[in-house]
Amino acid sequence: MRPKIFDMLFHDDRMFVLEVTPVTTRVLTSDEPEKRQWSVITRRNVPGYPPFRSDSFSTRAEATEYYKQIVVETPRVSFGSKSPDPAPSLEDYQAWLKAENLYDPLLNPDAPVK
Repeated sequence: MRPKIFDMLFHDDRMFVLEVTPVTTRVLTSDEPEKRQWSVITRRNVPGYPPFRSDSFSTRAEATEYYKQIVVETPRVSFGSKSPDPAPSLEDYQAWLKAENLYDPLLNPDAPVK
């Protein structure tokens, strides 16, 4: 069992935060040219925001659609490090972000960045 002290490292109830950002990708073992793409970057919601995962897409619209599908499943400390079950709708998740005054670059950009 993991010590409860680790729960104190999270900036808020979310264990991860996501962002949509332009990226340049390439295959290290190939001579193919670099590609300009969009990624959904998943970061641990702890000091330094270390990257946990990156998913790349051809367009910003594709990345944003994926973001909206998975952000509602973000595991929370208050749920024992599990995702909400059932997952809330995007509207309910956005209302929760606003009620908690949590920054999200797409769903609650007016909240203070902590």
